[in-house]
Amino acid sequence: MSKIKFRMTRVVFWGIAFSVSTFCHAQQQPLFTQYMFNGLVLNPAYTGSHEFVTLTASARSQWSGLKGAPQTQVFSAHSPIKLTRSAAGMLFQHDKAGAIEQSTVYGTYAYHIPVSKTGKISVGAQVGATFYKANYADLNIVTQNNLPDPAFAGSTSRVLPNLGIGAYYYTQKMYVGISIPTIIDNRWNVENSLEKSKQQRHYLMTAGYVFTLNSALNLKPNVLIKWAEGGPFQYDLNANLLIKETVWVGFSYRMGDSVDGLLQWNVNDQLSVGYSYGYPTSDIASAQWGTHEVVLIYRLKRDKHIIQSPRYF
Repeated sequence: MSKIKFRMTRVVFWGIAFSVSTFCHAQQQPLFTQYMFNGLVLNPAYTGSHEFVTLTASARSQWSGLKGAPQTQVFSAHSPIKLTRSAAGMLFQHDKAGAIEQSTVYGTYAYHIPVSKTGKISVGAQVGATFYKANYADLNIVTQNNLPDPAFAGSTSRVLPNLGIGAYYYTQKMYVGISIPTIIDNRWNVENSLEKSKQQRHYLMTAGYVFTLNSALNLKPNVLIKWAEGGPFQYDLNANLLIKETVWVGFSYRMGDSVDGLLQWNVNDQLSVGYSYGYPTSDIASAQWGTHEVVLIYRLKRDKHIIQSPRYF
């Protein structure tokens, strides 16, 4: 068998790298730096944890400057259901990395049980599907004889139904959550030798606590622990300082991946705008310009005369 000879620019090289990495047993869930401000991307039990309708939109450009690098967009909405302990929401997520493109839609539900004067425990679930597409023809791979490689010809598309579950305990000053966002281990495509991997179950745990330093400063450390079946444990460590209930300034470290700085501005009690910049700690650092993530959060007040309690997560 002739040895495949890659004749490519940097765009093709990284397109292949990211496409193949999607099917490895490593982390398959998209990465987020500002997960502590949008828990719905990690745990369906976060649904309705605010006392009002919350809309969140975010966009993430990973490893900017590299062609084919991962791009992720997210929109979520969730709200408690009036006069009940239930809450409902939705999550839309779009990911593109090289030749691989995925759009995921989930409906979420949670039930909240008061367990103390200030604390509640929520159990939740999500149901939906991922619409998956791989455009291998975009990779422009040729063989030693300068002919197209048939292994990379054409495209593949699939609909992958899935569901997830989670539990979430929270007060005004702390939270702890555990979740399995995807339970069904769908196979990407049993017919294509390039796609023998499957959707791995991911087990997530998050926690955070708000320490009041003085009348103007609050400190909130956060931790995210991740494990995918067949892969190693990973963790994110983060600390955010809230200045006069208006500006968050934070720093994060993702195990073996990146260091990140973040800034969020609470424009008013309804609108928040966040930005983060991450720089990888791996060998890819010299080939890119960092990771950028922008988050917009809008809270719909049912009654403008009601004063909302500060939102720390």
